[in-house]
Amino acid sequence: GAGKTTLVRALAGLIPCEGDVRIDGRSSRPMDARERARLVAYLPQGHVFNWPLAAAEIVALGRHPHADPFSPPSDADRQAVKRAIAATGIEAFAARSILSLSGGERARVALAPILLADEPTAALDPRHQLIVMEQLRAVARGGAAVLAVMHDLMLAARFADRVLVMDEGRIAVDAAPADALSPEIIARVFGVDASMIDIDGERAPILRAPLPQPD
Repeated sequence: GAGKTTLVRALAGLIPCEGDVRIDGRSSRPMDARERARLVAYLPQGHVFNWPLAAAEIVALGRHPHADPFSPPSDADRQAVKRAIAATGIEAFAARSILSLSGGERARVALAPILLADEPTAALDPRHQLIVMEQLRAVARGGAAVLAVMHDLMLAARFADRVLVMDEGRIAVDAAPADALSPEIIARVFGVDASMIDIDGERAPILRAPLPQPD
């Protein structure tokens, strides 16, 4: 309820907002939906699908803003879909209906064209949470801007370059992970006692216990 999803939807151009959203220095206001979709991909919460398309066909939808809507997929489109399927490890169920897949499998299908991700690790087992976060980091290292809404503070601390902590609709902290997710800030914003540990040279929080709430 802090406003994280609302912020991501505003950045994606799905709801009106005050101020200006700039993409690579350009205002997104004059852009039509097709132009914006070439630059920004959005993965909402829940990975909800309403049509019995094959998983590979869902991935291919990410190519629509780049293609001629009146022509069949090009070789470039097919190669892009093939790379996305391989990168997310969904080859085994690429031909299956999306409605037959588990929540975790659907999340991996929906991840293929991602830039803005609202809780991308929800419904995933621990192994695939790490796989998804590694994939997001690889996309960012490749030069893209990746914004992910996270509730798992340890994953955020381990994989993010920058963390914004939101509290009651406002940005409470904007800093490097170790500074943004310090025990003091976790206690103030989340009401939880936390300790910091080192994992491969990265500092990450361990949540210990809820703190008493003031009357």
